[in-house]
Amino acid sequence: MRLLLLITFAVMLLCDSARAAEARIIARFVPEAGSIADAAILGTDHIALLYPAEGRIADYSLEGRLMQHIIREGGAELQFQPTACTEGPDLSIWVFDEAAHRVFQIAPDGNFTRSINLAYEYADGTVLALSRVGDIDVGKDGLLWVLLPDRGTITAFDKEGNMKDQVYLQKLLPWPDAVYARTANLADGSMFVLDYHQGAVLYRRGQETDFHRLILNRPAEVDSVPGVQDFAVDESGNVMLATYGNGGELYFLEPNGTDYLARRVDLKLPEGEHRLACRYSNGRFIVWLRDSQLVYVLEVRQ
Repeated sequence: MRLLLLITFAVMLLCDSARAAEARIIARFVPEAGSIADAAILGTDHIALLYPAEGRIADYSLEGRLMQHIIREGGAELQFQPTACTEGPDLSIWVFDEAAHRVFQIAPDGNFTRSINLAYEYADGTVLALSRVGDIDVGKDGLLWVLLPDRGTITAFDKEGNMKDQVYLQKLLPWPDAVYARTANLADGSMFVLDYHQGAVLYRRGQETDFHRLILNRPAEVDSVPGVQDFAVDESGNVMLATYGNGGELYFLEPNGTDYLARRVDLKLPEGEHRLACRYSNGRFIVWLRDSQLVYVLEVRQ
């Protein structure tokens, strides 16, 4: 009898690990044409989509209705190029403007409320202006972490634009040909970064100094695990991976001791091969198809 109970319990665990993660669709819509560089939840029920080539941010309702275009005062001559964003305090968002080398805070009503000059001075007096930024994110102590792919660093700035910390990825990671593209930083000091060249996510938890490669173990219902296109991390450290293969798939990874438990996200995408992007913002995951410009806002049930 005891053996039968143990077998039954093991089967239940196996079925649970094979079970797909349920995604509740909060919003699904086709936005205006153009290449979306980044996205975030603005306020509680709006979605900000960044269009750097068009020099604007499109503000959508969850019903998919375009509410407004957010641009800097002065119009197109300012060459506004919003390339990266993250959530800020009071339901605002931080947006990096590649043309101005600055990060702007944008309130839920679309007004620009704060500007930070992301440049720092070396000991010899030379000043580095941050022109090409891979990503920005708010992490421990409210610091703004900036990923510089050309330098292989993630640099922390305070709200006055003063550099407070810097992580040299080139010294910590084992390969010199990495192409860093995304970062996520949690309040406990955990840090995640995507290396496009390897198609892998690297992470370190809490106050660790060494990075580990996040291994997507093959779920029972999946034949093979392809490389990673993009990722997003919620405040609890759960990770969503957007992978290549099978037209593009999403996986939800939950911390499980020193490892992660992976489940495929049950989200039916249109037929065909897709380039996927995903973000986490203000309690929800945003997923969009770069090729067909289809946007989803999801809540994933654990």
